[in-house]
Amino acid sequence: MASENRVFKIPNKLARQKLNVKIKTSSGTAKHKLRAERRKEEEKNPELRVERLKKNIPITLERKRVWDERVDGAYSALAEKKRKVEEEKKAAETISESDSDNECVGRKPKGKASKDELSLEHRGEGEELVAEEAYEASQAAKAEAAETAKLYPTLPIHIHPTGAPPNSVRKGKNKAKQFSIPEICSFASSPPPDPKSGEAVPPFTHVAVINEHRKKPSGLTIIVLPSGPSFHFTMTNYLPSSAIHNHGRATSHTPELILNNFLTPLGKLAAGLFQSMFPPVPELGGRQVVTLHNQRDYIFFRRHRYMFRERRGGEKAVGYGIDHGQNTTNPVSEGVEDNDLGIKVGLQELGPQFTLKLRKVEKGVCEGVEWQWKGEMEKERRKFQL
Repeated sequence: MASENRVFKIPNKLARQKLNVKIKTSSGTAKHKLRAERRKEEEKNPELRVERLKKNIPITLERKRVWDERVDGAYSALAEKKRKVEEEKKAAETISESDSDNECVGRKPKGKASKDELSLEHRGEGEELVAEEAYEASQAAKAEAAETAKLYPTLPIHIHPTGAPPNSVRKGKNKAKQFSIPEICSFASSPPPDPKSGEAVPPFTHVAVINEHRKKPSGLTIIVLPSGPSFHFTMTNYLPSSAIHNHGRATSHTPELILNNFLTPLGKLAAGLFQSMFPPVPELGGRQVVTLHNQRDYIFFRRHRYMFRERRGGEKAVGYGIDHGQNTTNPVSEGVEDNDLGIKVGLQELGPQFTLKLRKVEKGVCEGVEWQWKGEMEKERRKFQL
């Protein structure tokens, strides 16, 4: 620190720069020397590296996250408060029963909760019940979609460059602009019979409306049929398949679905929506995977095709570093030898790419707001909604 202060006291600019470079070079040389010595010690004793990686955990917003009190495994402040209120009620009842004096009848016990505290407690319970009811509604919608997929396995398939879910039909805005969204949902949930054959047309399970701005998608509204709920997302960073380098071509196979990091009740509700949009049984022969990854309330959509190939020279084995980079003594999975694997998994992106952010959840078919995003929610950067 003293050497750094001395730099600014030198009046000559060239001499000051030369001394500054010398200080930086010496500090960099010391760091490289320390790393080289540590590498030699860890090669002799791999346990030192394991201990260092356990201690050297980077501090990110995800690790400093303030958990929702309704998340499984998190500290439930609401439950703790409810328990304290119940204990205080029981203590007050025992005091009133044991004391038979008339003076103690009208006295307010010390441990009794006030009306404001009880009303606050009931408000917290109501918020929790709303989230649980919304989650149960999403589970019911998911079960209904699975039954529909079993009953009607031959829904019309229309795979197009936008990467729509399987068993979907695309309608242009010119044909649909003369009807409102509730009217379209009523038509889709109970469609009229086919005019040519007279056979019953299977009902649809979802209606998705894509908004665009300057010929690019900017919003997505998904409605679960027949009775909601409705989800409103903003769509950003849209990249079509043609703009992705070395992209593949999607086939009509039903892809596998990966939902990652949806933890809160609202997040599980959104995950249930995406899960209900895809058939429950994927077609593994297509080797296609759709990933919806939630990170800091932004949902990233990716679609890949995977391929198994032989492991080339210099590549690490499958299962290497399964303990978050800490498994160096046994770099492969337990019970599987390195010679038996000899494979790697290659990924080819199919597209498209886009990012979603949940803005509003409405009950029914756009009948009333259940949850809405507000700018105040992002004042505390360590707390997330999904």
